[in-house]
Amino acid sequence: MSVHTFRLYAGRRLAAVMLAGLAGAACAQDVLVGATVPMTGPLSLTGKQYYNSLKLAEEDINKAGGLQGKPVKFIFEDAQASNGTAVNAYVKLVQENKPAFTFLTSYSTQNIAVAPEVAKAGIPAMYAGGAGAVAELGNPWMFRIRPEDSTAAVAMARFVKDQLKLAKPGIIYIQNDFGQGGANAAAAFLKEQGIAAVGMEAYGQNDKDMSAQILSLKNKGADVILAFVYPQDGAMLLRQVKMLGVKQPVVASSAAFVPAAMQLLSPRDLENVWGVIDTYLPATEKGKAYSERYKQQFSMDADPYGAAYYDGAMLMAQAINAVGTEAQKLQAYLKDVKDYQGVSHTYGFDAQGNGVHDVAVVKFADGTKDMQFIEAITVK
Repeated sequence: MSVHTFRLYAGRRLAAVMLAGLAGAACAQDVLVGATVPMTGPLSLTGKQYYNSLKLAEEDINKAGGLQGKPVKFIFEDAQASNGTAVNAYVKLVQENKPAFTFLTSYSTQNIAVAPEVAKAGIPAMYAGGAGAVAELGNPWMFRIRPEDSTAAVAMARFVKDQLKLAKPGIIYIQNDFGQGGANAAAAFLKEQGIAAVGMEAYGQNDKDMSAQILSLKNKGADVILAFVYPQDGAMLLRQVKMLGVKQPVVASSAAFVPAAMQLLSPRDLENVWGVIDTYLPATEKGKAYSERYKQQFSMDADPYGAAYYDGAMLMAQAINAVGTEAQKLQAYLKDVKDYQGVSHTYGFDAQGNGVHDVAVVKFADGTKDMQFIEAITVK
């Protein structure tokens, strides 16, 4: 190699190193926020919603001046559909990026699996899994941004008793922490009111046929069916209820009515069906504006899961702008939040980190899939 060639090569290498250093310095100026999201696999139906919502929040935070004058950058890892993958995704985020804040998935079994790593990291985390078992872990770094399942379950049972005025409920649920926890909470509330469930039936997460469980409840004399479901299985269950000619009303949990599940349903499947959902976004001006903007930007309807993550991210921004990125100061700030008004709820965290205490009851206009708001129910 000639002296001239060597000098040219060395100059190029120096320039490349300097550019890399500048890029690293720019990246170091960002406030990093980690998020584990099921972006592939069967849980991606809801994961896509909160991925989009966090990106929307990232845009809004940066337009408003960022976090203490620095841009926020969300870093995503795919949690897929297994607990182990969710744990690995979280560990990778924390070890490789050292984020100031994290968001976990909306699936309770994953939240429970990841909780020890959250405690070890000592970084505030918001999550949307509803199972009471998550909060019962007592992890001081975890803050729930959706209603606890027992909140929705009690609201479902209360609606059956007070509004539908039915007294022979049958309960069907997906066999996991979420489904069993919701079913037990509803049954316990009804029992306190002097109403005994005529039967409780479970099905597996990968089951495609729930007809045996549905018919069992019908044959036991159920005059209403309470269903605790995820999106895909919830849509299948509602379709099968109609295919079997079951006339009893169904009161189903929130996931059956997210946009991805609604795409699998016909207006006929929704006849005599009531939903107890996290929130009905068009009920408020802020929620309506968010829904319209979301649909315009992503060409799909907004759902309560995504709205919760948007609210959580905007609340995180308020906290960091107030006290900075030190983990313990952020933790203390969130514990004191009482009346933060988001697009979907008013947030205030209790001693177990539960931030939402209300749900909405909806039904559908005859012969359509048009959702109609019936009432809000607060459970504390």
